[in-house]
Amino acid sequence: MNEPLRLPAPNLFQARAARFRQLARTHSSLVGYLSLIADLAGAQHGVWESCAPAAAPNSPMDGPPLDFAAWPRDPAWREGLRCIAERLDSGGGPLAALCGRIRQAADADLETWAEALLNAAIESLDPGLAPLVAAALQTCWTSRAAGLDARNFSAIDSGSRCPLCGAWPVASLLQSGGTVQGLRYLHCWLCSTEWHRPRIQCIHCGSAEHVAYFGIEGAGEAVKAEACGACNTYVKIMNREKEPRADPFADDLASLALDLLMAEEGYERFGFNPFLIPSG
Repeated sequence: MNEPLRLPAPNLFQARAARFRQLARTHSSLVGYLSLIADLAGAQHGVWESCAPAAAPNSPMDGPPLDFAAWPRDPAWREGLRCIAERLDSGGGPLAALCGRIRQAADADLETWAEALLNAAIESLDPGLAPLVAAALQTCWTSRAAGLDARNFSAIDSGSRCPLCGAWPVASLLQSGGTVQGLRYLHCWLCSTEWHRPRIQCIHCGSAEHVAYFGIEGAGEAVKAEACGACNTYVKIMNREKEPRADPFADDLASLALDLLMAEEGYERFGFNPFLIPSG
């Protein structure tokens, strides 16, 4: 029997940082940004180890147990953000200025930034701050999700939003090995939980009749776009049978050419990657 939910592993951010660095070596046009997010994922791992908040309640309840719209934010996320800023602040330049701004900001300012990001009010948030704020929120929610017992929440309806926190997926993964071989899981951008969804089925509208797959010629088979002709949306799907190290965030950023192709084809991206927020 497959696992309805897969909770985040303790080495998640460490493995993500390694994947970003690996991809940076082969993507010359994106090396700077991929390397920066690799450092950010490394900082997240450090926060996980040193600043992780207490475990969440572990009993069944109505609705997502870590619902970002209803669950009171743990103040530890702010400490996590300041820890991330401290770890990334080296030398001068725009990044150092952003880190200094974070360290000097009042708690109320940090909470305003979090509200904007969680509610997708991106236009009211400095795009330079967004990845750092997202990383801190993500670390907080991921550490909470990792402390849950998946068996207590496996009956929660798994639709297009995360059953544990209600956030959007960033991408989907075709898993490999054991009982999950060949199964498709959506990966939550916020709490890093993965939940099972059948293959060849639109994440947005549920249609299985108008699904098609797109890829970039010569880019391999590990990353595709699963597109729905019924609602004109797409979500990327990473195949761990083709690339065992595939990561939903790293491989998403490294395949921006696929997003350009899908836009040309008239499809709208479904889901959310806080590291892909446009600057203008």
